Amino acid sequence: MASHVGFWTRSLALGLAVLLTGGCFACSSSRPAPQPVVAPPAKPSTVTATSNVPGQGLDLQALIGLTKQAKDAESLERLLNQPVSINNLDLDEDGQVDYIRVQEYGGGNTKNFSFVALLKGGQEQEVANLVIEQTPGQPEATVQVQGHPAVYGPNVYYSAVLPIATALFLAWALAPRPALYVSPYGFGAFPPYYRPYAPVPVATYRTTVTNYTRNIPVQRRTQPAIPAATPSPNAAKVAPSFRQPLTQPGQTQRQFQQRDGNRPVASGGFGQGPASRRAIPPSSVPAARPMAPPPGSVRPPAPPPSVARPAPPRNFNTRGRRN
Repeated sequence: MASHVGFWTRSLALGLAVLLTGGCFACSSSRPAPQPVVAPPAKPSTVTATSNVPGQGLDLQALIGLTKQAKDAESLERLLNQPVSINNLDLDEDGQVDYIRVQEYGGGNTKNFSFVALLKGGQEQEVANLVIEQTPGQPEATVQVQGHPAVYGPNVYYSAVLPIATALFLAWALAPRPALYVSPYGFGAFPPYYRPYAPVPVATYRTTVTNYTRNIPVQRRTQPAIPAATPSPNAAKVAPSFRQPLTQPGQTQRQFQQRDGNRPVASGGFGQGPASRRAIPPSSVPAARPMAPPPGSVRPPAPPPSVARPAPPRNFNTRGRRN
């Protein structure tokens, strides 16, 4: 009887063990597998780049295209200084596009126009000049734009041959007139229609420029298509506080950019980096003076004077000669 009881007891215990083990396996199999933690995708950072780098803020090819829309020099100046135009220059980096003044100069068979950017503080920087020449008896005229060497580098020319009948500005410029156009405006004395505006991003500016350069046969040159008969009266106008890294700076501009401690290091030797990162040569640091002891304090005893060491005895060899 005891053996039967023991048998049933062992069988019952074994069954409970199998039941519990099977339940654990069932529980573990019904649980979902842990999923790896995936970080949410990072939001793309938006970088707004402006086209205020010299040579990019005023497209010279678009300046030729603008002659097909302007009816005279005054309207050309107005088109240059309105928002979403081909003028996106911010040479002094004050957050506003620089106003460009137009001045006609010279005479004879060629018509010449100088474009000068007005910077803060009344400084002026010529950025380009435009020359128009008509071959006598021809219904076309050659239009040439040269970038100022300080801004665009040396020998940067763009030229195109345009029909006079389709370019109102050319017809006005080549017609006889009693006087040359000289803009009456200056820094702080802008026309009433002008409202300062901020530079636009590069992508927006390039789209705007495309609207002025479409279907215009502009050629890039390293030599002028129209020899300069009359030099620009504003060629020597350079802004000393020109903050952008210049392509070919003048001596005054170079000195200013060397003194400007907030500018990064320029590749052309125009600056030496921020003032906080400029190394001071050890020779220029004055030696610290010893501090005088406060009144009433006991001076420490002076160190004993140094005693000169006696000269070493002369060494003679066996023949009596000194080594």
